[in-house]
Amino acid sequence: MSEFKKKNTVKNGFLTLVNEIEKLSGQHFDFDSIDNSDLDIREIRRREAIEASKEIAKRRTENHKNFINSVYASHRVNPDYTFDKIQMDQFNNQAINTAQGFCVSSSMAAQMDSEPQLFLLQGNPGSGKTVLSNCIANYFLNKLWKDVELCSYQEIKRFRTPSSTDTTVDVEEKTNKWERLCSVDLLIIDSLCQNNEKITAYDKQVIPDLLRSRRARRLPLVITTTVLPNALHPMLGDEIFESLKEYNVMGAALFGNSRRAPISFAGANLM
Repeated sequence: MSEFKKKNTVKNGFLTLVNEIEKLSGQHFDFDSIDNSDLDIREIRRREAIEASKEIAKRRTENHKNFINSVYASHRVNPDYTFDKIQMDQFNNQAINTAQGFCVSSSMAAQMDSEPQLFLLQGNPGSGKTVLSNCIANYFLNKLWKDVELCSYQEIKRFRTPSSTDTTVDVEEKTNKWERLCSVDLLIIDSLCQNNEKITAYDKQVIPDLLRSRRARRLPLVITTTVLPNALHPMLGDEIFESLKEYNVMGAALFGNSRRAPISFAGANLM
């Protein structure tokens, strides 16, 4: 300790400390042999940036996988229905090709700031409208990394319809759900005018509001229906039909009867 006090510089103090460590460890440290000529701060920073970007990308991928799993866990989208697995035939090949084109063009429309896409899919009950809708939803989720909401029009209507029994919490929940419908990356309205139900005067307010809100945000939309194309305008009315025309509309039809397995009853198949 007395020797350390006699030294009045940091360097001498450091060397004294090193000497003591060498005595205790039995090792010799030669600092003069260290070559600092190859140290490049810019290269070090570049490598650190690469490692950081890899870590960010890894976390982003993990977060997205967790998000997709939460969507599947909520049963909003069926993971089994994808374009890779769907069986094409003469009754659905044109609709499937159009649906794939819709997916690609929707991502391009967002980049080019053009009119949002609307895919209008018509087909008989059981012809595969919901299956194809799920294929589109899975493409947006897994390929485009976009959020998706798939629901029926009746669900949408409930979110917009006030009730005398609504509490403050109910009103807030409905408001939040309506905002989600207007802002989610892709909205799929499955079975509009299901069973050829008539559009009410209230529907003629709700649907145009939703369409215009999404169009203002340039967000794509999918609508499925059983209504034949030539009966769509009379069924929906002028205001809804004109609101649809504000989108870049792609239409397709699924042909044939129901693809679902028949119900067997008393040895006979109920079609």
